Amino acid sequence: MSQRTSNIVRVFCGELCKSSKCNSSMLNLLHKPIGDIPANIIIEYAKFVRDPEAIPKRILDLLQIAAYVFCADRMKHRGERDCLNNEPWARSFEFNIPVYDVVFWNDEKTKSALSSALEFMTGDRKYSFIFHQLSASVLPDKEQQLSLFANEYETIEESDATDIMLFSGGLDSLAGAVQRLNELPNRKLCLVSHKANNTVTHTQTVIVDSLNKKYNNRSRKYGFECHNKIGLPSKEETQRTRMFLFSAIAFAICNCYGKHEFYVYENGITSMNLSKQVDVINARASRTTHPKTLGLLRIFYKIFDNSFDIIAPYHNRTKAEIINVFKTYEEQNIITSSVSCSSTRTKPDEPHCGGCSQCIDRRFAIFGSELEDDDTIYSNDFVREIDGREIIQRLTNTLRLAHKEDIKTRDDFLCKYPTEINELIEYWPGTNPDDKLNDIYSLVCAYGDSVIRAATKMRNKYDNIVMSIKDNSLLGILNKREHLKTPFEIRVSSIDIILQSAIPTMFQREKPKIENDFNDKLEAILNTHGVFAREYPALAFGITTYKPDHSQGALLIESKYLRGKSMTKSKATDDIAADIIKAPNECGLFFVVYDPERKIVDDNSFIKSLECKRDNCFVRVYR
Repeated sequence: MSQRTSNIVRVFCGELCKSSKCNSSMLNLLHKPIGDIPANIIIEYAKFVRDPEAIPKRILDLLQIAAYVFCADRMKHRGERDCLNNEPWARSFEFNIPVYDVVFWNDEKTKSALSSALEFMTGDRKYSFIFHQLSASVLPDKEQQLSLFANEYETIEESDATDIMLFSGGLDSLAGAVQRLNELPNRKLCLVSHKANNTVTHTQTVIVDSLNKKYNNRSRKYGFECHNKIGLPSKEETQRTRMFLFSAIAFAICNCYGKHEFYVYENGITSMNLSKQVDVINARASRTTHPKTLGLLRIFYKIFDNSFDIIAPYHNRTKAEIINVFKTYEEQNIITSSVSCSSTRTKPDEPHCGGCSQCIDRRFAIFGSELEDDDTIYSNDFVREIDGREIIQRLTNTLRLAHKEDIKTRDDFLCKYPTEINELIEYWPGTNPDDKLNDIYSLVCAYGDSVIRAATKMRNKYDNIVMSIKDNSLLGILNKREHLKTPFEIRVSSIDIILQSAIPTMFQREKPKIENDFNDKLEAILNTHGVFAREYPALAFGITTYKPDHSQGALLIESKYLRGKSMTKSKATDDIAADIIKAPNECGLFFVVYDPERKIVDDNSFIKSLECKRDNCFVRVYR
């Protein structure tokens, strides 16, 4: 696993490109050929006004900037997800973009607001911008403006009675559309959608056609294309900047029609996206519709329009509660048309992989709302059998959060997630911080209740007493109560099973010469069962550094070899106690103690005396 600090990726856009080549340190993004330089990305906005020349120049700039940022995001790989800290996963970008209104875009207030929004929503280290005056000699203004737009024209009739909302085709946005069409019979909807691929576009079209048949043609889908050209594959699929692209288009439409808000329908749990496992840095959790993301985007768009707002009606509702909208308006039949899956790669036969976080959340919410008979088919049926360790981990993490591990009270909740809660409270609707905290904690509790209710129903439905239960299944996790264990405890247990057999076998004829020799052999054992790093990375501790013997993700492994007179039980105890103090609190700490001479008389007392010194500390003795 790589721990190198990433360099700045310099991105040159439009007429600033000297070639169309891209590498790890430089990206050239061109949506229209310039001379002999071919275009390598596609930006095609449907015309939302008949004459694009009427669109303000800074709004045209905004549409280009958002598209360039989105394409760059997908072209630069983040790094491995199991890295110990956020350094290699986060990236730094410097964008060089030609714009019409260079004075506006180079204003520090504008650049600061744009960078702040992007850095938070992506979890990246830095977004900096250098805006250049667009050269009038490259292309006539009219042709340059029109080059952003496809021939397709999406009319927005009766704009005063039309609301703008983001529409992905997932359950939450579909529920929002159904609710608005029922509760506001005199208003229409403009659904802003990304033409990500043919499958997604077809899904969205089918849904909108279905809504129009029932609700008197009151929905209009506004589609746009923005992606790499064939032959330039995306290297990063997290798509954290997609919200900026979506919001920029929605804002541009609002700006041209004199509207001062658009709507985002997303459940509160997905939006706040609390870290579900202790060994995942929270910056990696998706912040696409996080209250702070929406808050920072509001600040940015208020620079254009001081009265602008982004409204999130479902900010304090769980997905299960939102799905009840379909029951309320007797629209259960449309559920199968929606697609929640986040897997952008090819799925075998069905539109839902069944194993990504969104598929898992959807299925729990569907069961929690007792609408499982109206749901879609999943490629992976995790209830009875799971294909892949990552899916098992996601399921266990979901159940653990639902069980409210370590957050049985509001104070526990605040202690466990202080930074995350402060960010939420600052941007959560309302004025009183205490009321906001109550609202957020109540939402987490409601989510937990819905997941437990759904899991119970899944077990009751699928647990056949005449058939064995597979360990790699939701039924197996529930049967063994795996969700009641911490992620570190589960990982240590699996490693312990391996070491109990491997260490005695490896050293039955010849003992290690020194601790370094033992570490070499331990490294060989560990690496046959996963990727571990040896004495890397160095973690800052005061003015010194601390290097664990081995690490995987946020699990640190220290080995102690008790032999001869140099390493006694008391010396080992002192060394372990010193490591416990040095290791970061957010990490798990696993001590592999090899004691072939039985210097430790009472293993249980030895283990308990050390494990009690900190959370997620594990000591195992081997002979």
